[in-house]
Parts: sequence; structure tokens; C-alpha cells
Amino acid sequence: MINRLELKLVKISQSVFYFCVWMIKFIIFSLFCNIKLEGQRYIPKKGRFILAANHQNFCDGFFLAYALGPFKKVSFVIAKRALKSKSMRLLARLIGSGLLGNSLEDYQRVLKNLNKVLSHGGRVGIFPEGDISPRAIPKKFKGGVAKLSIDSRTKVIPVFLGGTYNLRYLKYLLTRPTITIKIGKPVELYNYASENGNNLDQIASILREKIIELGTVGKAEDLDVSTNFNPVPFSYSSPVKEPIVEA
Repeated sequence: MINRLELKLVKISQSVFYFCVWMIKFIIFSLFCNIKLEGQRYIPKKGRFILAANHQNFCDGFFLAYALGPFKKVSFVIAKRALKSKSMRLLARLIGSGLLGNSLEDYQRVLKNLNKVLSHGGRVGIFPEGDISPRAIPKKFKGGVAKLSIDSRTKVIPVFLGGTYNLRYLKYLLTRPTITIKIGKPVELYNYASENGNNLDQIASILREKIIELGTVGKAEDLDVSTNFNPVPFSYSSPVKEPIVEA
């Protein structure tokens, strides 16, 4: 059993590691990118909240937390399969992130820990698509973000990230691209539970629509944002309920 002193020391050490990682990434991306931030007024000065965004690059976590600065730690949900090495997984734990595997037990454990974070006034960052996508319009959202909002009665702040997919290419970095971070009004996702029959996928799709609106993607086609910029067919089908194994 961890006593209060040990718990406090863990929180302090996580905050220190988080600050260091945030600052290192800030210096790197400030040199190579022009970061454009919109809607910062929607970020609460105090209290708990969930940040949710589309996902185009592994470094999206930094851009999601960019508006909060290095002193307001965000606990992220990170898929274990995205962290290939033990050192990367260790670093993720050191900054207070939750590592999500494919088992139901793992999913429940991570949700329980994130609920604890929120119950203590903390902040959680999540990418409801689950995987990185090259599409300008995000893929179907998984229901984990809806369950977290409902269980904790916490508002979700939608965030659209634009321009991050191509950061994996050095020649793209040399052009000093503009990374757009658009923050929207907080959504009381938990209030949609009864009218949607507690269908988590359906509730998560409401958040997806908010993020699509932030990206101002109102065309009849979905543009691929990888280096070739080839258009691909746009399909906006209603979500299908399926077992949830990850947030």
C-alpha cells in the first residue's frame, strides 16, 4: 500500500520528468515548426478536463499539451504497441501516462487509473481514433473517451491538429511547416448518455463531429495529408457498435 508521502513523491517526480520532456520537445519543434494556436480561451484555468484530438503523428501528444504549458501535466493514454522499446515505455510511465494493451483487463485498469487522475483534479489526453491516420477527417472514434467522460462526469475539450502527419519526413521539417492546433468549446459528453442509450460508440461520434468542424473540413471528399496529397473517397458512415478493447 502506497502511503500519502510516497504518493506525493511519485506525483512530484512525474511532474519533473513531464516538465523536462515538454521543454525539450518545445525547443525542438519551435526550431523546426511554426506552431499556430487557436481557441486557447476554452482551456479552463482550474479543474479537471479531458483533451481529445485527431491523431496523425506519434508526437501529437506534445501538440495536444502545448496550450497548457509545462507546468500543467497531462496524463496520456498510449498504446503499448506504439512504444517499441522498454526505455520508451519507462519514459511514458515516468511522465504519468497510462499504457494500454489489447486485453479487457488492461483497458479496465487504465480507465480506473485515469478516473483517479480526474477525481484529483488532473487532466487527461486521449486520441479516440486509437491509431495514427493519414486522413484529414479522423477515423471512427472508439468509445473509451465516452466511457471516461461518463464515469468521471468530466467535460471533454475537442482539439483539431493539422499538419503533423508529415513531420516524420526530414525534408518536410526543413520547410518549417505550420502546425495548427484548434481548440473547441468543452463538450459535456456525459449528458448524451441517456438519449443515445449509453451507446459509447455513438456518443464518441458526437465528439468526432465536433473535431471535424474544428478542422473546417466541409467538402465532399476526404483529403489524404501524406506527402503525395492524393484525394481519397470520403465516407461518413454511422458508427457500428463493437467490443471496446482500447481507449
